Amino acid sequence: MRKFLLVAVLICCAASPAAAQRRGGGGGSATFAIAVTDPDGKPVREVVVTLTGGAARSVRTEGGRIALENLPPGNYRLRFEHEGFVTLERELTARGGAPIDVKVTLTPLPPPPAPPPAPEPAKPVEPVRPTINAQPAVIDVPALIEKNWIGRSKSKTVPMTCGSDGTTQLIQLNEALMPHDHADTDESLYVVAGEGTAVVGDASHKLKAGMFVFVPRATRHGLAPTGKNPLIVVSSKPGERCQ
Repeated sequence: MRKFLLVAVLICCAASPAAAQRRGGGGGSATFAIAVTDPDGKPVREVVVTLTGGAARSVRTEGGRIALENLPPGNYRLRFEHEGFVTLERELTARGGAPIDVKVTLTPLPPPPAPPPAPEPAKPVEPVRPTINAQPAVIDVPALIEKNWIGRSKSKTVPMTCGSDGTTQLIQLNEALMPHDHADTDESLYVVAGEGTAVVGDASHKLKAGMFVFVPRATRHGLAPTGKNPLIVVSSKPGERCQ
């Protein structure tokens, strides 16, 4: 009888620590029951859950939930990642016994900042044309020629008028004026005296007193006297600045 009681006491003593561990939750495997939602409480699917610590695992939530089972007791770090949400980390201690509920709320990433408005195209700056104090003019052309006679010179140019939007000159030629062009202005020519030839573009024209020639801008042109006397013309260039 005494031997039976002694054996029973030894069996109870041997079983007591295991029972105490089960009651206290200090032994056995652990389970994390994970639920992931957004701020409105809606489940977030396909969240990547990475576990590190006493065990290492990587899983995805199904319908916003996942269970990590058969974990050794100890400290763990859980990382929750999903495109469009702020990554979250949580440190937990796993103990054996009932599953440990892990409820996580992921915060959506803020929308990207709006791109800066496109700069307004720069407004073209118009050149400021100098203001010329132009005065009305009435000119005796024969008297101007007599006063400024070319003589034996190859050519002579005399200013006649100068305004804010153009100039007028008296041109006398004993020799040809080589072909040239004016990029920014047209030119009008009036033959006052003499005979000559005007080459405008690809065409040649005979000139005599009283004839008028218009030369569009950027058009090659030249003048040449053909008689014994100088070729005398009045040249008007609207848009040319006074010098």
